[in-house]
Amino acid sequence: MQAKISLTLGGGFERTFEEAWGLDEYIDISEPTVFIGCYGLPDFYNIWRHKGKKYIFWCGSDIRHLQNGYWLDENGDIRIDNKDIAKWINKYCENWVENKPEHDALKNLGIKSNICPSYLGDVNEIKPSYKPGNRFYASVSGNDFELYGWNEIIKIAKRHPLLEFHLYGNTVRFEGGKNVIVHSRVSKEQMNEEIKDMQGCIRLIPMEGFSEIVAKSVLMEQWPISIIPYPYTISPEFIASVPKEPNKAGREYYLKTLNNYPWVYEN
Repeated sequence: MQAKISLTLGGGFERTFEEAWGLDEYIDISEPTVFIGCYGLPDFYNIWRHKGKKYIFWCGSDIRHLQNGYWLDENGDIRIDNKDIAKWINKYCENWVENKPEHDALKNLGIKSNICPSYLGDVNEIKPSYKPGNRFYASVSGNDFELYGWNEIIKIAKRHPLLEFHLYGNTVRFEGGKNVIVHSRVSKEQMNEEIKDMQGCIRLIPMEGFSEIVAKSVLMEQWPISIIPYPYTISPEFIASVPKEPNKAGREYYLKTLNNYPWVYEN
C-alpha cells in the first residue's frame, strides 16, 4: 500500500504518514494508494490519473478548498465548479475523515465518507500524567492567531480568571494577559515536558482533522477542550467544569479507535 501526500499539507507531525501507517512512497499508479489531502487541481489530477484503488484521507482545510471551488489562477478569480469533481470523487474513491463536521461538509457536496481519528505518533510513548488543576494549553502554526482562536482564548481567560492558559508556537509577538502565558516557539520536547501535568489542551479550529495536540492530551488522560465535538472531550463553554479525575475512559477509547483504517489493518 502506498501514500501520496499533498505538497500543500504542512509538516510538524510526530512521524511521517508512511512511518505511522506502514505505507510505501508513491511510485506505482496501479497499486492501492492513500491520497493524503486534496487541496486543489494538482492533487485531484494525481487521484484522477491513478489506476489502482483510491483512498482519500481528507485533512480539514482541503474540504474548505473544495467547497470554494478549485482555483485556476493565482488569485482565485477563476474557479472550477465543484459539483462534477465531487461526483467523480464519490464514485471512484473511498473517502475517510476524522470527525462529524468533516463528514457533514463532504456529505453536503455529495461525497460519502467514513469517520476515524488518526494519530501519527507512537501511542506507547505517551503515558498517563493527569493531575487536577486549572492549567490549559494551546498551540499555533504560522502565527495564524485568528484561525487557531487565540483571541478567543483571551476572551475565555477573562471570563475565567481562576484558570491559566499557556500558549505555544508563535514566532511574532502576541499579547497575553494576567492568566495567559505566552511561551512562543519552544522545542517539542520542552513543550511535551511542560504540558504533561496540565489539565488539557484547548483547540478552537472549527474545521480540521483530529489534531495531534488533542490526541496527545487525551492519551495523557487529560480533558481536551475542543470546539469540534469528540468522545471524551469537553466543549469550551464547560471549561470550568473539567473533572478532577483523570480521563481514563478517554485514553482507552482512543487506544482502540485511532488509525483503524483499511490501509493500516489490511496492509
